[in-house]
Amino acid sequence: MKRFLSLSLSLLLLWAWADRALWMSRAETITPTDLRAHLEFIASDELEGRDTPSRGLDLAGMYIVSHLQRWGVKPAGENGTYYQSLNYRVDTINTGETRIQIGGRSFEYGVGFVARPVALNANAPMVYVGYGWSNPQKGVDPYAGRDVRGAILIVQAGYPKEVIELGFDAAGQAGWLSPEQNAEQKGALAILRIDPTDMGRIDRIARTWSQRRGVEGLQTMNNLPVIVASRPLLEAIFAGEQASAAELIQRAESGEPAPSFALNPEKRIAVTLSVQTQKEVAHSVIGVIEGSDPTLKSEYVSLGAHLDHVGVSRSGEDRIFNGADDNGSGCVALMEIAEAFATGPRPKRSILLLWYAGEEKGLLGSRLFVERPTVPLQNIIVNINMDMVGRSKQPGDTNPRNRDLSGPNAVYVIGPNVASPDIGKILNAVNDQYLRMELNPMYDSLQHPEQLFFRSDHYSFVSKGIPGIFFFSGLHADYHQVSDSVEKIDFEKMTRVARTVFGLAWELADTAERPARVNLQGLQRRR
Repeated sequence: MKRFLSLSLSLLLLWAWADRALWMSRAETITPTDLRAHLEFIASDELEGRDTPSRGLDLAGMYIVSHLQRWGVKPAGENGTYYQSLNYRVDTINTGETRIQIGGRSFEYGVGFVARPVALNANAPMVYVGYGWSNPQKGVDPYAGRDVRGAILIVQAGYPKEVIELGFDAAGQAGWLSPEQNAEQKGALAILRIDPTDMGRIDRIARTWSQRRGVEGLQTMNNLPVIVASRPLLEAIFAGEQASAAELIQRAESGEPAPSFALNPEKRIAVTLSVQTQKEVAHSVIGVIEGSDPTLKSEYVSLGAHLDHVGVSRSGEDRIFNGADDNGSGCVALMEIAEAFATGPRPKRSILLLWYAGEEKGLLGSRLFVERPTVPLQNIIVNINMDMVGRSKQPGDTNPRNRDLSGPNAVYVIGPNVASPDIGKILNAVNDQYLRMELNPMYDSLQHPEQLFFRSDHYSFVSKGIPGIFFFSGLHADYHQVSDSVEKIDFEKMTRVARTVFGLAWELADTAERPARVNLQGLQRRR
């Protein structure tokens, strides 16, 4: 009997070793040469920074799809394709037809004011409400006794001290309401801000403010007009009032308490915000590699990386934001992982591959996917995210902006301490058996000031209760700069990260147990 048990244990250990040897041999097919070849295209000038939406982003998606087809990866997007569409509504200010009139004077867009592009045509009274924040529970209510329905709210830019100290999420739980929330609840038409920071550069921010994009199916657009006034416009508004424009601007600059007074109820302001709307489309890329187990193949280990970057600068000799690290590195690492899975033996569960559009615009691609999933969301057992996995701190680098770059054999891992200890245990076992990278947990905290747990696409899945983990090599001086280029990538390190992620994904896809679902209680961003 003892001999039989010993033999059974030996066979079990041999099977486990053979299984590990299998995925390790597949991981070795991920190479620096292949990573470089993919990245030199994805981060090339010809793709013009892969903005969302843009021709360059479309070309990057087509490049990935051509390889998925060659490797035999099945389409898992919409309507039998590899794509999921982000249908954009683009609202743009018609500057020639947009104006504000008061006291016999007319103010032009981009000179006298800027505004969020929300259509409005109104001749309305104005109500001054100080900073505009309220908390009736604490007796703070600048709207008390004032009828703001159908009015333009005049609001000082800034926040009550308690809101700043608590952070916005906690302040909301403590009963604080923002000016925008109050305006919408009380029926105001718009907010006009006294904002010294912006009023001095209205001509420079006019282009940024004149357009906004929203994605159908996502709450991405605020439909309340917000206006920032120039000093001359404020002087016209407060002419003959109890407080002058100069006094209110000075209070806003110094953070002093806002005065309490009522504007002349007979004074009115005419606001015409003319808006033109058009449609644009961007695409995420989605593929699936079917698992080997007849039952478990209906479940998915999802791996993702955002495909987009920030496009082209309006000025400068080098204008293209190539985004080699952010996030060309994650994209091509995912391509190599996809090839390793698709061209060899399969684990039991299916592998879902996601290259998201719109991360730089607010995690739009991943948010849209979890709201409109192309596979059953409850069948996704985990999300593994790679965002900026290509850089290493070089010896002798004293640039303070590179202080937190990880070393050549190190990577930051974000998720296990916050939302997914089960994944962390499997990752540690994979790492101990294979490449023994330094897995740095520094950012794996809700209290870390960079708040990276909330800032990449895994969080869209975590918000739906799906465990998530995020691999990241660190912030650096080239982050969101035109200098984020291919020659600064450490391809040997990228290879180690991609091989480690492949091993983690294999083990998660092949194990009998699913990681525990995420308990979202307390997972709130601290600002």
